[in-house]
Amino acid sequence: KASKGKSGIRKDIDPNICFYSTWEANMARVFNLVEIKWLYAPKIFDLGKHTYRPDFYLPDFDIYIEVKNFMGNYSLLRDQLFRQKYPNTKLDLILKDDYLEIKSNYKYFIKNWEY
Repeated sequence: KASKGKSGIRKDIDPNICFYSTWEANMARVFNLVEIKWLYAPKIFDLGKHTYRPDFYLPDFDIYIEVKNFMGNYSLLRDQLFRQKYPNTKLDLILKDDYLEIKSNYKYFIKNWEY
């Protein structure tokens, strides 16, 4: 299961973006707080049998970010295929432990943090 939340628009972030989860929305809030430019799911990568659209792209760092609560078999396969097919494209995963650490460091600084 994805993060403990629901998809939807968060007007405090952008009235035109429908985030898939509360975790994604909170990461956008953190990026905004620390003034990191981001794009939400701007590109679809062809993996052959699958496609993949990472959650964020940070243009100043030329890196894609995927926020994942759980890495099931499909997610693991997709990650492996992506890294094989696009070895020069940087992708970082923010997994549950990473997210919980970010949450503990930033939730008190962000008015609309979602739990």
